[in-house]
Amino acid sequence: MDTLNYIAKKYNLDLKKAPFPIRLPFSRWREMPPLFKDLGFKKGAEVGVYRGRFTEALCAGVPGLELTGIDAWKIYDSYNEYAVDDLENEAFEEAKARTKKYNVKLIKAWSMDAVKDFADESLDFVFIDANHDFEHVVEDIAAWSKKVRKGGIVCGHDYVKSQKYKFGVVDAVNGWCSAYNIKPLFLWKDSCPSWMYVKE
Repeated sequence: MDTLNYIAKKYNLDLKKAPFPIRLPFSRWREMPPLFKDLGFKKGAEVGVYRGRFTEALCAGVPGLELTGIDAWKIYDSYNEYAVDDLENEAFEEAKARTKKYNVKLIKAWSMDAVKDFADESLDFVFIDANHDFEHVVEDIAAWSKKVRKGGIVCGHDYVKSQKYKFGVVDAVNGWCSAYNIKPLFLWKDSCPSWMYVKE
């Protein structure tokens, strides 16, 4: 299946005249899992799981999905995002409970350590939602996009400017797409939008 053409038809888009980025009027929670199901996606990775809410949504919406969730579940020196103290126990236990009935493998590891265990072009998609500073987002896209097959989808969360948390997602994603002439870039409509592109 031609993924990009399928998306254009499904959402009635003229990709030649579309702006950058293309804003889809749908939430990732409601629309991304059925899109992945329609595309026949069977294997993916989620980098940054926290409590496993989106992990569960993906698995519930994509029957038979084999999903690997990677998260350190640990606060570290350069961690400057959410002021939480539940990462190492409560969040991990909730993620395990939410995903136990699905074909999910949860791995406690740093992103750059875990990515080494995946063969290039072995995944249908990757969803990146780990450290949101500019350097880490670029590092994650560079490493994990290699693991997605052609026609698969590279995507992630928090495409938003945040002074409080100093997110660098917007600049990282836009810079990556510009450097490698990747377009179109799609955004899902949520309070914190998610981004995605089709790997060519």
